[in-house]
Amino acid sequence: MEADGNEISRLPEELLASIISRTSPPDAGRCAAVSRSFLAAADSDAVWSCFLPRDLPRFAEGVLPHAPPSKKGLFRCLSDQPALLPGKLVSMRLDRATGTKCYMLSARSLHISWGETIDYWEWIKLRSDEIQANNSFREAAQLQGVWWLLIRGEIHSTMLSPNSKYAAYMVFKLADEFIKLDFPFQEASITVGGNDDSTRQVCLQAYMEDGDDGVPRKHILRCSWEDYMPHTSCDAIPLTDDVMLPRKRVDGWMEVELGEFYNGESCDSDVSVCLKETEGGVWKTGLIVWGIEIRTKQ
Repeated sequence: MEADGNEISRLPEELLASIISRTSPPDAGRCAAVSRSFLAAADSDAVWSCFLPRDLPRFAEGVLPHAPPSKKGLFRCLSDQPALLPGKLVSMRLDRATGTKCYMLSARSLHISWGETIDYWEWIKLRSDEIQANNSFREAAQLQGVWWLLIRGEIHSTMLSPNSKYAAYMVFKLADEFIKLDFPFQEASITVGGNDDSTRQVCLQAYMEDGDDGVPRKHILRCSWEDYMPHTSCDAIPLTDDVMLPRKRVDGWMEVELGEFYNGESCDSDVSVCLKETEGGVWKTGLIVWGIEIRTKQ
């Protein structure tokens, strides 16, 4: 018997749509492959209106098509690539699996100590391929040199999806020449409403990757300067399990998790994400900051 002959396929489209709307976007896609009646229900605005957040932010002019063909089309548009908000310093996308709102805070939107002092930080234009890969910001902040580091980003909890677990990630690269971003470690913290929610140590001059056997491996990145500095010993840096290491992204950047938090149903407070290294008293250089991403964590 063909799928369209199944009893469940004979249910009214409105009832099928009501059932599918209680699943998830990936489940709706699977339902669409069951039969023609399921396809009509799974692609309906009634279903995808439930997957779209009810309080989408206002977007920058010209970012979205003037008339998306359907609610499903709008969902796909916002989950396929980020959309810039007015001012073009923050972007938003939807998590493809849940419809949860995720944000990227550009380097320009962050508080970077001494960020406007050219002796310490330089604002650089990104290459066209880097801009296209992220469909987003056009510049990044490159560290010229400081004795101490402080980078902070903020977002209001009402911009995020309620009842969702989030994590914050700094997206960055290291310049061709960098130094002393390995040790002492940086401190990452997240505060919600002024209360510490998460604090951890991170090491920007290192990365984690999965080996061919699936076992994660830790690596310290070496600058070319270190070949002429025999007193420098990367092997002495204690990369213990409690130190968070960056991972490489598919877009060529690196990201390191700065912490996580839960955004409750009635949460109405500022969420502050901070990275700092203020106690080592060592000269550091070569960090390129693209921004801080706040996205759902399963």
